[in-house]
Amino acid sequence: MKTTLIWDLPIRLFHWAFAASLTASLGFALVVDDDSPLFQLHMLFGLVAAFLVGVRVVLGLVGSRHARFANFPLRPAETARYLLGVFTGGARTYAGNNPGSALAALAMFALVPLLTLTGVAGGGESSEDVHGVLAYILLGVIGAHLLGLALHAIRHRDNVAAAMITGRKDSPAGDGIASAHPVWGGVVFAAVVAWVTALFAGHDAGAATVKVPLIGAIVQLGECEDGEHERRGGADRGEHRDHDDDDD
Repeated sequence: MKTTLIWDLPIRLFHWAFAASLTASLGFALVVDDDSPLFQLHMLFGLVAAFLVGVRVVLGLVGSRHARFANFPLRPAETARYLLGVFTGGARTYAGNNPGSALAALAMFALVPLLTLTGVAGGGESSEDVHGVLAYILLGVIGAHLLGLALHAIRHRDNVAAAMITGRKDSPAGDGIASAHPVWGGVVFAAVVAWVTALFAGHDAGAATVKVPLIGAIVQLGECEDGEHERRGGADRGEHRDHDDDDD
């Protein structure tokens, strides 16, 4: 065993950006009322997380060795042995994702787009109910993932979070990658910054809308403050006309 480069820069940038966007989105959803203007940030950061899932799909197809979905250890028998070993203390270690973290990652990558669709599609209370259920499932997956990381760190003396900062961890010879791919890391960073900047630039807080970059679609983010004022003004004008008619 020796300290080996496992995670390249693109996957590390994705990891922390995805974690930050999910934390922000879920945090605003939990602490801010849905009729508050700040609730729009919940949806904006949710759209950021959805974009990052798209970035991760690309990295999962053409990224570095341990980032590729094809190398996720998800064979049923191997996954069952690993999950059993988590409780018995006999789970083996992996250079990249283990079956538990791979399952959690795929679950999050599936849940975030579903949450985005149910969050922006409208559909009334039924859509909101589905959105809420999916959100709590996502919270459960994140909680299980963090618990698994803590157990892994305690049992194997392997700080997985630190490895996602440095890219290096103790692994058998031959498990490492040759380069951190800094150029591709810069490309990923620039793409994410450009997309997030365009997203927030297209945000109209008064109208509670955002223009989604690349797609161009206008998405409603919540109750429109201006529209509410206009409706109230129209109602007041109507009442005033009715009052004038009564005087006549």
